[in-house]
Amino acid sequence: MGLGFESQRGDNTLIRVVLINLIINLKICCKMSKKHDENKDLRSFARIGKVVYSDKTLRTSKTSLIGIHMWGKIDYLTNYCGWRLVWDNVGVGVTLADVNDAKAKKDKPKKKPAKAPKEKPIKKKK
Repeated sequence: MGLGFESQRGDNTLIRVVLINLIINLKICCKMSKKHDENKDLRSFARIGKVVYSDKTLRTSKTSLIGIHMWGKIDYLTNYCGWRLVWDNVGVGVTLADVNDAKAKKDKPKKKPAKAPKEKPIKKKK
């Protein structure tokens, strides 16, 4: 009595093929996933928000800029480490206004230092 997986080659061969396919797929998935570190991700999040260790919350402002890599870190912290993400205006971090100010400062032309007048060589009379 089989489970519907019978083949002409026999049950052992089919089981081997299935196990080999599972192992190959597992190796591919493990290579694609990034290994996170909770402490490293918390330090990284502290640049854009506030980390409260007493109640395990991550606080960030609604205007803070969060990139794709930071979203991955937030996902790891909230889904696997038990942290909660709270949106509020108390969080410390980089906002869009800060980025615009930094660009404006960068775009300002720099003053060139005054050049010293060149000395003309003295011609000797013959």
